Amino acid sequence: MKNELFRKFLRPELLVLIPLVLSAYTHLWNAAGFPSIHIDEAHYMRRVELVINGLGPQESALTGYPRTYDHPYFGQLFLGGILKLIGYPDLYYNKISIESIEVLHLIPRFVMGALAVLDTFLLYKIVDVRYNRSVALIAAVLFAVMPMTWIFRRVYLDTLLMPLLFSSILFALYSGNRNKVGDVRPNLVDKRILILLSGIFLGLAIYTKIPTFTLIPIVACIVYFNTKSARRVLMWIVPVLLIPLLWPLQAWVLGQTDLWSQWVLWQTDRNKPLERSLNSFFQIDPVITIAGIAGLVYTSLRKDFFPLIWVAPFLVFSYLIGYIQYFHLIVIFPAFCISSAVLLESIRLKLIERGRKIFSNIIIVAIPILGVIVTTMLITLNVNSNNFAIYASIADHLPNSGKATMIGSHWWDWNSYWITQFVLKKDHELIDPFFDPNFRNPVKTQKVLLEDDPIFNASLSHKIRGSNIMEIRKLYSNSKPVAEFVDNMTHNMPTYYPYNILHTMVENENHPQGKITIRTNY
Repeated sequence: MKNELFRKFLRPELLVLIPLVLSAYTHLWNAAGFPSIHIDEAHYMRRVELVINGLGPQESALTGYPRTYDHPYFGQLFLGGILKLIGYPDLYYNKISIESIEVLHLIPRFVMGALAVLDTFLLYKIVDVRYNRSVALIAAVLFAVMPMTWIFRRVYLDTLLMPLLFSSILFALYSGNRNKVGDVRPNLVDKRILILLSGIFLGLAIYTKIPTFTLIPIVACIVYFNTKSARRVLMWIVPVLLIPLLWPLQAWVLGQTDLWSQWVLWQTDRNKPLERSLNSFFQIDPVITIAGIAGLVYTSLRKDFFPLIWVAPFLVFSYLIGYIQYFHLIVIFPAFCISSAVLLESIRLKLIERGRKIFSNIIIVAIPILGVIVTTMLITLNVNSNNFAIYASIADHLPNSGKATMIGSHWWDWNSYWITQFVLKKDHELIDPFFDPNFRNPVKTQKVLLEDDPIFNASLSHKIRGSNIMEIRKLYSNSKPVAEFVDNMTHNMPTYYPYNILHTMVENENHPQGKITIRTNY
C-alpha cells in the first residue's frame, strides 16, 4: 500500500507541487520582516487605500502627492479589490501598536506572496506547453527559490502585473493547433476566446505598468506562429491597445491631459542607467544571471528565440529610457529561469547519454539547493521591526483632534501617511523637502510633528532664506522630543554575499541611517 501511494505521489502531473511548496516557503515565510519596506510600496498602498475608501482609482493632487499620473491605476484596483474582499484593513486592526502596524504591512505582503505562488504555477504551465515537463519543473523551481525571487514579496506594480502577463502568454500558447490539455485541438471558437483572453490579460498588464508593452512582441509571435493568421493577431492586438488607453481617456474626461502628459514625460526625464540595475541584478543573483545569459545564447544558437524575444525589447527600451530600478528587472527574471532550465536540461541529457547519470542529477539539484540556502539566509532576517516602531510612534503622537502638519524626510512622511491618513483617519498635512527642497509650502496648522533624521537635518541646514524655512526652523527649535530611535539596518551586517545586497539597497533606496527623533510642538 505504501509503495502504491508513493508511486501515485510521483505521478508526473503532481510534480508541480514541488515548486509550489518551495514557492510558498520563499514568498510567505516572514513576509513582514524581509525585505525592508520600500518607499514605492507606501505610494502604492496609499493608492490602494484610496480605492478601498471609495475615493476613485486615480490619485488626486489633493492627497498632497504631486506626481498624480506617474503610472496607470489598474494595479491599485487589482490589489485594492483583493484586500477589500478579505476585509482589509478593518478586520486586521485594533489599536495603535507596533503589532497592529506590522499586521497592516503583513496582509498586503502575504497577498503578494500568494500571487507569487500563482506565478510559479503559471510559469510551470507556460514552459510545459512551450517545451516539456522536465524543463518546466526546472524553470519553476529556479523561479521559486533563486535569490532574485525575494523581490516578489514587495508591493510593487511590477509584481502585481506578473500573473496578468503570465496568463496572457499561457492563453496565447493554448491557442495553438495542439495544447497539453489532453493533446486536444481547440476549435475555431475556442481559439478566438483564447486569443481574446490573451489580449485582455496583456492589456491589463500594460494598464498596470506601461513598460510591459515591451512584451507585445513575444506574445504576438506566439499568436502568429500558432495560428498562421495575421487576422488573429489583429484581433489579439485590439484589447492590448484599447485597455491601456482608458488611462489617458480618464485624464481627458477630467480635463487633466496637461497633468497626464507632464508626469508621463517626467518618467522619461530621470537618470538611473540600465547598467546600474543590471549590476544590482548580478549582485542579488549572480548564478541565475550567468546561467540565464548562457541559456539565452544557447537557445538562440538552437534557433529558439522565445527567451530572447522576452528579454531583448525590455532591455532596449530600458536603455533608451535611461531610468530603471533593479526591481524593474523582475519582468525578465522568468525568461532567465526558462533559458537556464533549457540549458540545464540539455546538459543533463548529454550526461545521461554518456552514462553519467549521477552527475546529471547533481547539476539539476545543486543550483536549486544553493538558491534555497541563499534565499533562506535572507528571508529569515527581520529588518523592519524598527520601521514598525517608528510608524507606530508617528501614528500615536499625531493628535486625535485638530489638524497637524507632518514635516520630515521623504522616507518617514510617506511610509507612514497611508496608515495615519486613511486607516486611522487622522487628517494631516505633509511637508516633504524631497518634493519641496526650497520649502515653498507654508505651514498651515498650529500643531506640527517633525521626523528628525540625518536627511531632514541636511535639508534644514541648506542655505535658504525663505520665510517658510525660517518658520520651520523656529518650529523645530520650539518642539520637544517625544520618541527616539536608532535605525541602522545594516549595522553589524556582514558585507559578503548575500548580505552585501542589503548595503546596496540602503544606498540605492536612500534609506535614512542613524538617529531618528519624533518631535512635536504640542
